Amino acid sequence: MKKILISNKNIGRNYSIIETYIAGISLFGYEVKSIKNSNVSLNESFITVKKGEVYILHMHVSPIPEMGDIKYNPTRTRKLLLNRYEINEISKYISREGYTLVPINIFLLKNKIKLNIAVVKGLKKYDKREKEKEKTAKRDMERSQNMKYRV
Repeated sequence: MKKILISNKNIGRNYSIIETYIAGISLFGYEVKSIKNSNVSLNESFITVKKGEVYILHMHVSPIPEMGDIKYNPTRTRKLLLNRYEINEISKYISREGYTLVPINIFLLKNKIKLNIAVVKGLKKYDKREKEKEKTAKRDMERSQNMKYRV
């Protein structure tokens, strides 16, 4: 069973999703506790591939009060755990212009913290407007159909 801890809500609005992957995250113990308490932010974070390994940058994990005086960087670079085949596929996608890797959400799977990542392509401004028009038209049609049944 999957329990979503935190989501990046801007993904659907700003990008079209091409492919999704599930990755583990290399974390310290106190980061695990903080993430399980949902003290994490994915808003400014992004994912990169360096030397055949995948990393997440700028994911903010707030410190927990029990840490004491430990020096801690809440936005440190964290390694993502994927198999070689997935890393090669991701590398092929992001080598093309216009494609990027973003985190979608963090969830618990069998008591392990996992990150759902996606290869995305950014939407243009006119694509966003078109999407909004379709959404409004669909909502209006549903309202008019509901009005017919009320009368």
